[in-house]
Order: sequence, then C-alpha cells, then structure tokens
Amino acid sequence: MKENKTGAKTKYLILIFGAFAIFFTGYPHIWSIYQPYAMELTGWSQSQASMGFYLSFLAFVPGNIIGGRIQDKSNPKIVVTVGGGIFAAGILLSAFSMRQSPVMLYLTYGIMQGFGQGMIYTTIISTAQKWFPHRTGFASGVIVTANGLCGFFLAPLSRVMLAEKGIKFTLLAIGSVLTLAWILASVFIRNPETRKIGPGGKKQTAAAINKGRQYTSGEMLRTKKFYYLLAVMLFGLIPYLILSPLSQTVQMDRGIASSVAVTSVMAGSVCNAAARLLLPTAADKVGRTICLKGVLAAIVLAMILLITAPAPVTTVCVILMYACYGGIMGSFPSLASSIFGMEHSGENYGYVMFGIIVATLSAPAVTNSVLGAGMDINVVFAIGALCGGAALVFLLLLERELKKETAVQMQPGIE
Repeated sequence: MKENKTGAKTKYLILIFGAFAIFFTGYPHIWSIYQPYAMELTGWSQSQASMGFYLSFLAFVPGNIIGGRIQDKSNPKIVVTVGGGIFAAGILLSAFSMRQSPVMLYLTYGIMQGFGQGMIYTTIISTAQKWFPHRTGFASGVIVTANGLCGFFLAPLSRVMLAEKGIKFTLLAIGSVLTLAWILASVFIRNPETRKIGPGGKKQTAAAINKGRQYTSGEMLRTKKFYYLLAVMLFGLIPYLILSPLSQTVQMDRGIASSVAVTSVMAGSVCNAAARLLLPTAADKVGRTICLKGVLAAIVLAMILLITAPAPVTTVCVILMYACYGGIMGSFPSLASSIFGMEHSGENYGYVMFGIIVATLSAPAVTNSVLGAGMDINVVFAIGALCGGAALVFLLLLERELKKETAVQMQPGIE
C-alpha cells in the first residue's frame, strides 16, 4: 500500500514539474512582443530580428529526435538535465546578445533555445505517458496544455517588463524562472520501473501494458501509417497557421471593433489550452481518431464560414480555429504512441513533428502567394478548407490501415 501511494505521488510530481518546464517551451511564440525592443536597441532590420524565432522553431524538431533517442535508450533524467540546461542557457545568454551583429542572438535565442526545448519536450511527454499507461491522452494533454498557456501568461507580463525594465532585464528574469523549472524537472523526472504484475507474478513495464507492437523509428518510417499520420498533422495545421497571423486584421477589415478582435484572440488562447487537455482526455474513453475527425470537420466548417457567413461570424471562427489547433497539438502525442507504442515514443514523436515544420513553412508561402497576386483573402480561406479536407481524407486512410492491421492480427495463428 505504501509503495502504491509513493508511486502515485511520484507520477503526479513528474506531471506537475514536467508541465512547469514545458510551459516555457511556448516562449518563442511571443517573440513578436520582444522584437521591436531588439530592433530599437540594436538597429537590426525586421528580417534580421525575426530570424531568431524561425531558427528556434527549426532547431526544435532535431532536438526532439535526438532527445527522444537518448531517453529511449538511456533515461529521461539525462535528457532533461542536458536539454533543459541548453534551453535555460540560451535564454540567459540571449540577454547579452544585443550587439552590432545578430549572430549571437541566432545562436542563443534561436538554436540553443529551440534545440534544448526539443530535447525536453518529447522526453517529458513520453515519460508522463509511461506513468499513466491507461490515460496517455490525459498525461500528454496536461503537458501540452502547459505549452499552450505560456503566451496567455507571459505575453502581458513581458509587455510590462519590457516597457519598464527593457529587453535585457526581461530575458534574464524569464531565464531565471526557467532555470528553476528546469532544475525541478530534472530532479523529479524518471521512468517507472514497473507498473503492473502480469500473469504468473511477472512484472511488466508501462510499454508492455500499452499492448501492441513497439516500433523503432526505423520500423515506423517504413510504414504507411507514419506518412498518413504526418500528412494529417501537416494539412490539419495549415488552416490555423494561415489564419492566426491575420486573425485581428481580418476581423477589423470586416467592420468588427478592435477591442472585440483582441478579445477574440485572448479567448482563442484559452480555448486552445483547454482543448489540449480536454480532447485527448476524452479520446482515452471514446477513441482518438473519432475525436480528431471532429476537430478536422470543425476546421473545414470554420474555413467555409469565413468565406460565406456574415462578418460577426468571423470572430466565432477565429476562436474555433484556436481551439482546433489546441485539439490537434493535444491529440497527436497520445495518438502516435497508441499507433507505434510507447517504448520508442520519444524519438518517434520527434519524426512525426516534421509535419509542424512543413506546415509552418507552407502557411506563409500560401498567404504571400495569394495576396501577392492581388487575390481576395477568401482564396486563402478556401485553400485552408481544402487542406482541412485533405487532413480528414488522410485520417480516414490511416484509420483504414489500422483496421486492416487489426484484422490481420486477429487471424488464427497470428499474435
């Protein structure tokens, strides 16, 4: 009984302090607030100053893959200690990067932050799922919800600190709290040794409880399922990524008050965070692909309404799209683990996240091409609807592949 209570306490401490560390992985998304201060202080151009954000995003996925591989083969404490240290050092050192050349900012706020974030992100998600093998959606949902809440809390705090204390002080202050979060996470994080007593008294790991084949990354990359899943993420994220930068201007262009447009983005952030927890938790009970179908159908509907519905509906669509984005980001960690197993989930999810990079690069290319050609904004939303529909098609293909695999496994003589 005492051992069970200790285990329960440990897994919730891992969840709490893991979420505290993951909270700061949303930090690059509020760089737009810092950018004017960096430009004013250094004289950098907008393109020079914004490159730090893009580099952090590009370094994030390699960090996931390498950190995931290390934790799958060794243990998560090493990854969180090293990755969290790189992450924290990147933020703290970026405070001293405001020089004539932006190269130091690229190295610290860009590459170091992004790579360190990636190392701890997939590792903490994977470890949390192993402690909650029957509630992987809930566990990963809590972690990614923390990521989604970063902008909601740190954006207003950063605005005040930047205005009163300047960019150097603000980066040092945020970096110091991040350092505390990193230390706490590295102290508590660890894999569960055993989770259940199997037949004949045999102890089983969390991965064993999560029945099914445990794919290595090499095996995963040779399956159709991986590419279907990658396509669902890629096409499912593009609609949000093309709408998000335009969310305020589109509303104001359609006669909606500026205060309402700003409030809709704040409300959308809350819905984004809520969906990251609620949807994967619900998916633990009703099924992951069923919930994701609902999200993708809502994306298509929102994109169509942006084209056809009266102007006030635009605000509703913006909030809905934020929620759908949170639903996708919250659902994918547990969905990937349910398909490819938890044993190598750290590295495997790193590869799945390539869909985020491609979507991030594709969305502005779509918007700039359409608007640059003098076409109406509704053309952008039509492309978003088509992308949402494509994601739904690929999800159906993935579901069919999973059903075929299940049918084969149920044949006599096949385990």
